[in-house]
Amino acid sequence: MFCENEGGEKKYEVIRAVSKFFAENFTENLTTTKLAYERNKIIESITHNKDPMKDIKDKSFSAALKLYPTLKDHIDKIDNDKERFITALRIALAGNTLEFGARDHKPDLSKLEDEIFDVINGSLSIDDSDKIYNIVKNSKRILYVTDNAAEVIMDKILIEDISRYATVYISPLSRPVQDDACIDDIKKAGLDNNYNIIPRGDSIGVWFEKTTKEFQRIYDNVDFVIAKGMGCYETLIDYPERTRGRIGLLMKVKCLPVSLNINAPIGSNVIKIL
Repeated sequence: MFCENEGGEKKYEVIRAVSKFFAENFTENLTTTKLAYERNKIIESITHNKDPMKDIKDKSFSAALKLYPTLKDHIDKIDNDKERFITALRIALAGNTLEFGARDHKPDLSKLEDEIFDVINGSLSIDDSDKIYNIVKNSKRILYVTDNAAEVIMDKILIEDISRYATVYISPLSRPVQDDACIDDIKKAGLDNNYNIIPRGDSIGVWFEKTTKEFQRIYDNVDFVIAKGMGCYETLIDYPERTRGRIGLLMKVKCLPVSLNINAPIGSNVIKIL
């Protein structure tokens, strides 16, 4: 996926370099997201391709954009304040299916609408939606940490709803990394004009040591944080002193280690306060 357009020898060079790094640095204290960060740097230094997943991101973004009017129409028909918020929460959660780097998860763009409405109408393995609604409606400032590029279209539904209660800060990555959302994706989604955009760096999830000082300042001063995806889960649980009760996690469980850690089946959906 990262080297599919490279020649054979270049691919072997990448494999040798990544394998060497893993062999020399792999310990129980090095998380998968930190390994991915170093792996991505190695691959980029060899291939000189700063956006290797651009094609699949563009395809998934187009599929999400086509679906946005349907989702917007669905949410606008809901009059009840709480029901509207929780539906928007589930739409944003459903967008987390648009990830192309997890071994045990293969999204099908042709079935995207069906999958989103399955999440809207289905059950969750962990569901703290009511608690998050009560927190958000009483907040003044909310930080929204994005995950995958195309799912920011579904995030847009929730961000627009949150903005009825609070000022929203949106935090994508500072540049393209894997299939994660960066500043350009926020602009493509039309979110750059009405919200505060706070790029957080070039590391997946929230690895505080790699985040910008501005991100850390905003994080420490908002009332609540909405965080998307497994990368956020895997990194934020390493900082219990900075997360306790402050994070609303929206995530589709896509791999066995995360499934075992959070006690939810692979393929299930989670809305959880960390």
